[in-house]
Amino acid sequence: MNYSDVEKYLFGRRKMGMKFGLDRVIKLMKDAGDPQENFRTVHIVGTNGKGSTTALLSEIFRNLGFRTGRITSPHLLHYRERTAVDGIWIPEEEVVKFVELFRDRIEEYCATFFEITTVMSAWHLMNSGVDLVVAEAGLGGRLDATRLLSGECTVFTGVEIEHRRILGSTEAAIAAEKVAIAKEGSALIAYIQKPEVERVITRVVSEGNLHRMIPEPAGKAPLPGEHQKRNAGLAIAAALEITENDEVSVMRAFEEACSTFKWAGRIDLRSGSPSILFDVAHNPGSIALLVKHLKSRYRIPVPVVIGCLEDKFWREMTLQLRGIFNPVITTTPLNERSLPARTLAAEFRKNGVEAIPEDDIGAAMEKGRSLASDILIVTGSFFVVGEAMRQAWEKGWITMPAEGEEPRQLFDQVTNVDSHPRIDV
Repeated sequence: MNYSDVEKYLFGRRKMGMKFGLDRVIKLMKDAGDPQENFRTVHIVGTNGKGSTTALLSEIFRNLGFRTGRITSPHLLHYRERTAVDGIWIPEEEVVKFVELFRDRIEEYCATFFEITTVMSAWHLMNSGVDLVVAEAGLGGRLDATRLLSGECTVFTGVEIEHRRILGSTEAAIAAEKVAIAKEGSALIAYIQKPEVERVITRVVSEGNLHRMIPEPAGKAPLPGEHQKRNAGLAIAAALEITENDEVSVMRAFEEACSTFKWAGRIDLRSGSPSILFDVAHNPGSIALLVKHLKSRYRIPVPVVIGCLEDKFWREMTLQLRGIFNPVITTTPLNERSLPARTLAAEFRKNGVEAIPEDDIGAAMEKGRSLASDILIVTGSFFVVGEAMRQAWEKGWITMPAEGEEPRQLFDQVTNVDSHPRIDV
């Protein structure tokens, strides 16, 4: 098998959907040699802010001299970015090797896409000799495949109602599922939450004999937005908890991270004509943060390309965006759970916002650029923002990633557009 074959095979497993329970991933992890026992782990759980907190904490650890693994999901530009060692994505040949070694077991256990990826990540990180791993949980915690990594510390970024069918119908119920990932006797880092969520955390702390830490927001953050100062505060607290470094050393590592850190697709402004701001705001909470940022920096309304998955709160988001975006170009994400562009456009119109549907993301970008003057916003699903960013780079609409910036890995490995593996699921 070559990498393209393996990627298609893995993406094909997504058609199986999500399956509850840990039996499959436990067996596959055992077959892989229980790699999770060979490194220390910090879990990042919550609704919003998991990815940026994971990436920042990984950089802090790296600046402290630790060989650091990182596990994130979903991916923005390329499947391999889900697993990284010191910022370097898992090599194609390692993905191929893992699938060739364990394909029989994968099929015997009917392992899901996310379970396979979690075990592959742990296997690669063990083989790479990492000291510490920062792992972003998937949808939940209690039954999340990443729970097998058995973190010494759990960071809870907060919660809002999302994935109700899977996790529960209230914020308290969802929080209970997420913080249940914490191992007995370990540390839990979380800000003070709403009363109903705080009661859940208090109970979990008591029942699990957890050490609760309440951090302070950082005075600065490498990404824009006040919420990123809270994420930075969580990362600093986790670094202090999990390492033996003093506060001076940790803050020095944090300052170094701030000077070089770039996390693609998170209020991510890229220069061009027009410049394009990419942000994976895909639920009401993250949309509210994006709106706050736009109001503080730009003259509202601004033009947008937006697309959502059908299981998100897209109706609520169209209400939030009245008066913020104009013109609105809706598009269809490259995902089996995509909301058709016409459906999203109709909802915008229902709320008094004129919208133009363009199913194809490239066509939507062309239309958006033609209607924008200084700035174009691209937001919504990862499966819209990632594809739009890739096309914008390949077509020369925005400047290429800088040397050393993670997305550059994607473009350094290809010589032409046709050789790039598409994000087609």
